[in-house]
Amino acid sequence: MSFTWKNTLCSLGAAVTFVAGTPTAMASVVTVGPGDSLWTIARSHQVSLTEVVQANPNVDPNRLPVGARVVVPDRHTYVVRDGDSLWTIANQHHVSVQALQQANPWVVPSNLPVGATLNLPANASTTSSNEANSKLATSDNLYWMAHIIHAEAGGEPLNAKIAVGDVVLHRMQDPAYPDTVKGVVFQVVDGHYQFEPVMNGYIYTTPDAESIQAAEAVLRDGRDLVPGAMVFYNPAQTPAGSWVWTRPVITRLGHLNFAR
Repeated sequence: MSFTWKNTLCSLGAAVTFVAGTPTAMASVVTVGPGDSLWTIARSHQVSLTEVVQANPNVDPNRLPVGARVVVPDRHTYVVRDGDSLWTIANQHHVSVQALQQANPWVVPSNLPVGATLNLPANASTTSSNEANSKLATSDNLYWMAHIIHAEAGGEPLNAKIAVGDVVLHRMQDPAYPDTVKGVVFQVVDGHYQFEPVMNGYIYTTPDAESIQAAEAVLRDGRDLVPGAMVFYNPAQTPAGSWVWTRPVITRLGHLNFAR
């Protein structure tokens, strides 16, 4: 089955200034123009959508007014996310923990605040995650990722859409599951489909632009909004006796709970 990926988003026309970040890191401040989204701004600056979202905790990705100011982390900085440590950040960027600590003398390793902006050492790799994830962004994976996101979270905000894709990606990375998006989406365990839209046929509904956007964010950015999440569900639509209620909830995005 073929699927043509088109640029459904407008090009970035935003004005950019440079300001001092907190602490000591440099970042861009973008003034939102007509047709801009956090996704187009992130792609224009060659950073991940997740980094831009984390750098702007008070910005609603689904309501981005023209004229709003958005902070974009510099390519040689890193925004700390939930579950990070100096070791994981250093390992991701192929530098030593000591070098990362020296670049950020203010950091207390045992108290690394989520949302803080770290300076990366000059020799750090800023593209390793994207390069690794580009291998996942095949046309087939993108096709089915957009379809499952649209089928499961079509009416949800962008961050919930991305998180649904993250759950699919987590399963792909677990040896207990298939290693392709299609394999995970169409998996049958003990005679039961893992995703209801496969059973009812809604999986074949054409995804909207934001679902495509979310699929690309998951498969190309490689950043994780719900680390460790293996399931998601809508509490209002889930029977009281369902096994998913026994899973530890990580967070709630939109109408969906994301759990381990």
